[in-house]
Amino acid sequence: MAVSFGMAQAQEAAPSVALPTVTVEGVAETARGPVEGYVATRSGAGTKTDTPLIETPRSVSVVTRQEMDDRGVQNVVDAVSYTAGVLTGSYGYDPRFDDIYIRGFSVSSRGNFRDSLAQPSANFASWRTETYGLERIDVIKGPASVLYGQTVPGGLINRISKMPVDTPFAEVEGQLGDPAWSQAAFDVGGRANADGSVLYRLTGVARAADGTVSYSTNNALYLAPAVTFQNETTRLTILGTVLDSRTPSNTQYWQTPTMLTRIPMGTTYNAIQQTQEQIGYQLEHAFNDVWSAKQNVRYGHIDNHSMWMDANGVMNGPLISMTATNYIETVNSFQADNQLQAKFTTGPVEHKVLGGVDYLWLDSSYGMGDGPAGDVNIFNPNVPNLLVMPAITSRDGAGLNQVGLYLQDQMAFGNGWRFLIGGRQDFASTSQSSFGIETAGRDDQAFTWQAGLLYAFENGVSPYVSYATSFLPSINVDQSGQLLEPSSGEQYEAGVKYQPKGGRSFFTLSAYQITQNNYAVPDPVSFFYLPVGNVRVRGFEAEALVELAQGLDLTAAYTFTQGRIINSLDVPTIGNTPPNMPAHIASLWAKYTVQDGDWKGFGVGGGIRYIGPFWSDTNNLYKNGAQYPVDAALYYEKDNWNFQLNAKNVFGQQNALLNEGYWYWQQGRSVIASVRYRW
Repeated sequence: MAVSFGMAQAQEAAPSVALPTVTVEGVAETARGPVEGYVATRSGAGTKTDTPLIETPRSVSVVTRQEMDDRGVQNVVDAVSYTAGVLTGSYGYDPRFDDIYIRGFSVSSRGNFRDSLAQPSANFASWRTETYGLERIDVIKGPASVLYGQTVPGGLINRISKMPVDTPFAEVEGQLGDPAWSQAAFDVGGRANADGSVLYRLTGVARAADGTVSYSTNNALYLAPAVTFQNETTRLTILGTVLDSRTPSNTQYWQTPTMLTRIPMGTTYNAIQQTQEQIGYQLEHAFNDVWSAKQNVRYGHIDNHSMWMDANGVMNGPLISMTATNYIETVNSFQADNQLQAKFTTGPVEHKVLGGVDYLWLDSSYGMGDGPAGDVNIFNPNVPNLLVMPAITSRDGAGLNQVGLYLQDQMAFGNGWRFLIGGRQDFASTSQSSFGIETAGRDDQAFTWQAGLLYAFENGVSPYVSYATSFLPSINVDQSGQLLEPSSGEQYEAGVKYQPKGGRSFFTLSAYQITQNNYAVPDPVSFFYLPVGNVRVRGFEAEALVELAQGLDLTAAYTFTQGRIINSLDVPTIGNTPPNMPAHIASLWAKYTVQDGDWKGFGVGGGIRYIGPFWSDTNNLYKNGAQYPVDAALYYEKDNWNFQLNAKNVFGQQNALLNEGYWYWQQGRSVIASVRYRW
């Protein structure tokens, strides 16, 4: 928008002074675009339409680019760790996957979305995300199957890519840190022609790094080109990403009956070498003021080569016999989401109706081979042993096909009423194969729906209630080799949102109950999945994003979770709490930048998180202790330069965590210095 200021009048009896015209250019916030500061006011996550958060009848959180930069996030786990309802770090430091729980349910695989399209994991290969390539992250709490298809009932995380921009810019950044972190990045974009009908953006990262424990490489090469073609009615954006990464394959640690070491298994034979590519487009067209259409399409490919060692024998002093595993996997996926939207009025009711058909195809082909790896001294595991990479002896596969039809109506009536209702019919086929021969298969279908009612008061307060269901076919098999039955979930939620008029703050309170049927967990002994039964989770969340003063930003969150196994084939676990469900999680982050004077441009930031104790398995035999990592940051900005120092887990708290039968180490201290120049 543009605002012009012309002649200014002085007070009466004083001579008038003619001032030059000043034009202030700004870009209105959109559901997928950049956000100024920490407080987003719009999102498409909960509705797939551009809707104010204060009018969305469910809990949605947004992590902005500014917040990610200020906290110096290294991955998506870092980015969402201060968000209400979210648990991170339950498996310790793990650069392989985005290990995240929302409202008690893992969203690492089936809650992983980018630009509103799923990034489902296959057998072992998993889509990785380079956070420097993101504009923002939207977190949906609770079931979202009506709009997004097959998801877990806890919610999902939508990673939103940086898009081409109209205003030319360029940015380069360099980082150095401890332990052994070095990274260079660039981001450039603008108009490709004079009239702005073609826009572009190119983002890249090169990283050579280690994690906060020994032998945990985290190397990456990332490139993301994007180009937009547009006119008054149509916008086509083509997006591509390539990511080559090197991380450890096994994050378990050597242990004896009396001691857990800080040395991972297989230090000289422990790596995931993965390359992933994605190419797709987003097409938008407005037919007139009533009708518009969107199409979102993406193809993805992963090549994964993993190798690791496991102990398979009795220790003889510090020596233990090992087994080496050689694993390869290729993943191909294709998705298309076709939408038609209409805005119209019937009597006193304004409608925004969205109809869509989406399709998901996923194919995974993987092979594995095991072999003896000799003896290893666990206190000096880098000593070479007689290791020969095992040959691939098995060839298996997994497939998924899904078609969904959905319809949603957002209604506005009265002085502030908002009512949302939507439904979806899913058709899904899953399969498992060995050497090209199908060994298991299922065809499933389900109807899911959601509804929400909200009243937006003029003072910025919006109480709401909502109901939503979910549907998730399983690609996991039980010990007999049969695919597990689909799981389903439902949520009741009530809450209130508050957005002060004229301010840059947002507050959310919400209470909910989620029930999931056919909840399944991996068996640490057989490595197959067990259909545990039904799980009920009740919780309360409070979240505040506040601009207290010019240059002073704050985020605060509190989460209470109470999970119970209410029905199970494993009868002794009924009444127990599922793993990875701490009763209490809390966080606080604040940043202040001096606005004027001799110290102008200097800033300081700090935060603390509390993660309460949580059970390590469904038997509730061992409870992990509380974690309370502290983060800190220093800043200096001058002209086009930005200097920054970020420290995570300042006091180096590093607990050993037991989860589903294995021990992991909490992420330790890291310090990263960065310098960024933007012009």
